[in-house]
Amino acid sequence: MSHTAIDLDLLFREHHHHLFKFVQRYVRNSEDAEDVVQNTFVEASRCADRFNGMSKPSTWLFGIALNLARNQVRRNCASLCDAMDDEAIEEIADLRADPLSLLENRQIVGKVQAMLEQLPAKIRSTFEAVLEGNCTYEEAAQELQIPIGTVRSRVSRVRSSIRTVLG
Repeated sequence: MSHTAIDLDLLFREHHHHLFKFVQRYVRNSEDAEDVVQNTFVEASRCADRFNGMSKPSTWLFGIALNLARNQVRRNCASLCDAMDDEAIEEIADLRADPLSLLENRQIVGKVQAMLEQLPAKIRSTFEAVLEGNCTYEEAAQELQIPIGTVRSRVSRVRSSIRTVLG
């Protein structure tokens, strides 16, 4: 596999603004978004020698950003959950919920998450940009620098896979 050189300075100049907007929609917080963007470029510089040229450098960069943004959202959720005490959790809990339904829902979520984790990064990042990042297809295409038809195709493919997993 041949490696392609990456001009990180050029990537920064050309994509910093779009990358920030992309990440901010995902993490919903300007400070966290700026941290994620900064860490994206740190990670890109650390891994630049492993870039294989199979995708556009910008697509590779947005994939790194998406993974880091996803991790940031998880950390934010974990710290939010840690901050809640048992009393607050009891107030939120639906004591009338059917335990069987709750179990079935957890199993469905687990199946879908496992399926999503098996997807190639470029397909998963497109799907997550549209559905979790609240991007329109046009915004996702612009942010990921791919044709809108590719966005539609990838999202459709993921939805079809989810339908198959869920029977």
